[in-house]
Amino acid sequence: MPTSYTDQFLTIDPYAPPPSGTAMTYSVRTLTDQNDDSDFDRFDNDNINGIDITASYAEDSVTLNVPGVGNVTYTGVTFYLADGSRVFTPNDGQVLQNGTLVSTTWVSGEGPLLASELGPPCFASGTMIETDRGAVAVERITEGDLVQTLDSGLQPVRWRGARTVSGLTDFAPIRFAPGAMNNHRAMLLSPNHRVLVTGWRAELLFGQDEVLVAAKHLVNGDTINRVPSRSVTYHHLMFDRHEVVFADGQASESLYPGDFIRSEHPEMHDEITALFPELVGTPTQQWQTARYVLKRPEAEVLCSRQFSQPIRAAA
Repeated sequence: MPTSYTDQFLTIDPYAPPPSGTAMTYSVRTLTDQNDDSDFDRFDNDNINGIDITASYAEDSVTLNVPGVGNVTYTGVTFYLADGSRVFTPNDGQVLQNGTLVSTTWVSGEGPLLASELGPPCFASGTMIETDRGAVAVERITEGDLVQTLDSGLQPVRWRGARTVSGLTDFAPIRFAPGAMNNHRAMLLSPNHRVLVTGWRAELLFGQDEVLVAAKHLVNGDTINRVPSRSVTYHHLMFDRHEVVFADGQASESLYPGDFIRSEHPEMHDEITALFPELVGTPTQQWQTARYVLKRPEAEVLCSRQFSQPIRAAA
């Protein structure tokens, strides 16, 4: 059965880009996984906005100059479509922002976009979140409840959502064994959920005391592993801004206000935009992430075995 997702795109072919300085504005399009195999490529009639994909090139990059931010490089997948159009979407965990083109890079080998690279960050059922009432299971938290945040103290939940998905696919949760980071009990997160990491590596490599790293990039085959299951229910918590909350003792992100654009559930998009109408048409740079977000290559360097000391999570 076909499954549809939404994602952000730039209308550009990194292989044959427009001149440097060209204004680039992202749009939201619908991807359809025609045979439900959890990827998007030229096979099996996968399409974007109903137009068949004829080729896909992973690991292309587009660098934009974003007003108020500076140069931002997005790594992702370029799709060639049957109507002759070319579109690019990031798969490095970043949310597109409007800007002007600086440069591009391209690869010659084809590769797919994975559905798992589209999912928003979320907590699995049973995760204990610190609130004004102490630790509360995430599934028992409702809108208006006060949650403890690292930067802003107690903050009310503005929106919460939940969905149940197959845990046998790319959405299988990432399990952190007790003590793998600062979690005092076993913790399950969605693959794209980002946790706060600090220490000399982050400061040396990225000039940041603290960074956010996706759970899937921390898998080490020992204390942090992907654990397939028949199904898993994920929960989203959203605040007036991107926050760092405490889940099972570990500092982890809330739902980033820009990430809903990348959700495969249009009803989530509709509900959040009804609650946050100011998000509609708002440049995403006005919703800054709580910390610098590591892209996949950066996370690989951070977690490289060339460093003898273990990484240290922020408390």
